[in-house]
Amino acid sequence: MKFAKQLCDRGMIGCLVVMLTGGFLAPEFAKAEKLWMEGADVATTEETIIGGNIFRKLAEKLSPAVVSIRSMIKTSSRFYSDFPFTPHGVPPGFREPPSQEDIQPQGEGSGFIIRKDGYILTNAHVVVGSDEVQVTLSDGKLFKGHLVGLDQSTDVALIKVNAPFDLPVIPLGSSDKMKPGDWVMTIGNPFGLEFTVTVGIVSAKGRSLGASIYDDFLQIDAPINPGNSGGPLINTRGEVVGINTLVMFQGQGLGFSLPIDLVKKLLPQLKEKGRVIRSWLGVVVREITLEIKEALNLLVDRGSLITEVVADSPAYEAGIRRNDVIIEFDGHTIKNSRELPMRIAHSPSGEKMPMKVVREGETISIDVVLAEVKNRGRR
Repeated sequence: MKFAKQLCDRGMIGCLVVMLTGGFLAPEFAKAEKLWMEGADVATTEETIIGGNIFRKLAEKLSPAVVSIRSMIKTSSRFYSDFPFTPHGVPPGFREPPSQEDIQPQGEGSGFIIRKDGYILTNAHVVVGSDEVQVTLSDGKLFKGHLVGLDQSTDVALIKVNAPFDLPVIPLGSSDKMKPGDWVMTIGNPFGLEFTVTVGIVSAKGRSLGASIYDDFLQIDAPINPGNSGGPLINTRGEVVGINTLVMFQGQGLGFSLPIDLVKKLLPQLKEKGRVIRSWLGVVVREITLEIKEALNLLVDRGSLITEVVADSPAYEAGIRRNDVIIEFDGHTIKNSRELPMRIAHSPSGEKMPMKVVREGETISIDVVLAEVKNRGRR
């Protein structure tokens, strides 16, 4: 994906093109509100945004809950501090000391505290592969971060620091309620410049950039740069509505944030299991185009067209066939091929899930029992 780049030095997360898996909403999601604070009292009145200093108020209130994150790796180095160096080098018979591990920075990003006992959200690509995580608060205090859970498919990571005091918290809002044209603010550490504030609007919703099958980004025009990865996207009520994740370098004002409502659904599993359990349907899908519609004599314009059914998969067992068009899954209308894995991502394995399928012009109902993916590397 040459037109998009992860904001951290890590590079893009893997591109998934075969839509065979999803993540499910664990039963403990019903108790998930305990993981974060909902709503905000930062902007309680309808203040005038332009000239009303609302963003200054939000920045002053929320910046203490935004942190700088530095991923560290161990490297081998040799020390001669016990022996002075000379122009002639090490004298004969001197034994070289053993190598010693040294911690070096590997990448930088941002994050934000969602609970006063130290739980922090950031991007997975900020911390993946690190041996240690260093967290810096806005007042300069340093802590070692512990990686609690990580999901590279959606690029979300949950880390924790142990502080001897309650930490400032930033509340979570609803990304689903955001509309194109709504004002938003970002706080982060672009290029290592700590706690930088930028302002813009939501340009679009539901953007897919091919980074993964779960792409559902908020597109924003608020400036974001390397080092902003993992920082919060904040609405005018002072609530986080996204995690700043991607930027399109070829176009100015094209930034992308993970919607916070998606992140909320993953948090319980990240905290309890350290990963996201995924369900498996077992199909390959594609968009319906006019050419495909005419070639297959399809009687629908929208839906998820099945081009392949994997043998012995849940879809195979349910009787789903090639050239079927799934138009509804678990009561939700499927408008395109991208919506099907997103709906599967909210469905449990081991339970019957109803679908409506158009087959040879006839709409039929099929129940499918999604299976848990046993091989985590399988797609």
